[in-house]
Amino acid sequence: MYFENVVFDATDPQTTGRAWEAELGTETLTDEEAGFETRLAVPGGPELDLCFQRVPDEPTGTPRLHLDVRDGELTALRLESADPARDLAFWEWLTSWTPVAGSDVHGLRHPSGRGPVLALVPEEQPKTDAKNPTHLDLRLESDDDAEAVASGIEDRGGRELHFAWGDLPWRHFADPSGNEFCVLAARKG
Repeated sequence: MYFENVVFDATDPQTTGRAWEAELGTETLTDEEAGFETRLAVPGGPELDLCFQRVPDEPTGTPRLHLDVRDGELTALRLESADPARDLAFWEWLTSWTPVAGSDVHGLRHPSGRGPVLALVPEEQPKTDAKNPTHLDLRLESDDDAEAVASGIEDRGGRELHFAWGDLPWRHFADPSGNEFCVLAARKG
């Protein structure tokens, strides 16, 4: 399994996506009515897609995932957490990213040591029932067992979420602090 996407709910995905693309110097992957997608490719490191999906109404949930940008570089993905130490272990298992050494930040980085840090920070307020307007996606590898991954998420304090959104090729989960994320099916071929 690997970390693939940062997903944003947006009423105008093209405008929002193009603004982030200009800020980060990323490459357009998809530009259609349903959404806009741009790729951040870190040389020798991760590829992260920023996906802006169209939603009918302005998102109302308080953002718990924040992107830190310095001098046009995405330096951190800050995810609010009720217990950063606990959630660090959860996300380390989930992403296979490695803890940031010598830091008082509860953070993880791609095994290459390049790219943004996934920083688990103390939450400003407890998670509500409102959906996060920004969330993370992970993708299964071809040899990953989806049921074993779901069981591992539950064993580590997460839970599967069940929405009546029809038949989708991914599953919705929440981490131990209630932050939503998706696990996408392995790519075919």
